[in-house]
Amino acid sequence: MFSLFFSILRLLMVIPKTLWQLAGMKRVIKRGKRKFKKTLIKNGFPKELAEELAKEYASLDEMLSIKGILKLVKTSWRTGRNMLAFPKVR
Repeated sequence: MFSLFFSILRLLMVIPKTLWQLAGMKRVIKRGKRKFKKTLIKNGFPKELAEELAKEYASLDEMLSIKGILKLVKTSWRTGRNMLAFPKVR
């Protein structure tokens, strides 16, 4: 009984920490994407091309959403592998 209680308590402590770390990773990726785009525009790239390149540069940002993580877990469950199956990048 006590071990179940402590397991649930530990889970409740780990979830906010994990979400906070996820938010930090997303913040760093978005900051890098903005700086990359500004640098490209500053060096003479057309704005549309710079936006497209910055989007490709920060493709990890799309995978780090809750929806993206659930999609990865669902894919790994279907394939029967223990490792998460990241989608192939072009």
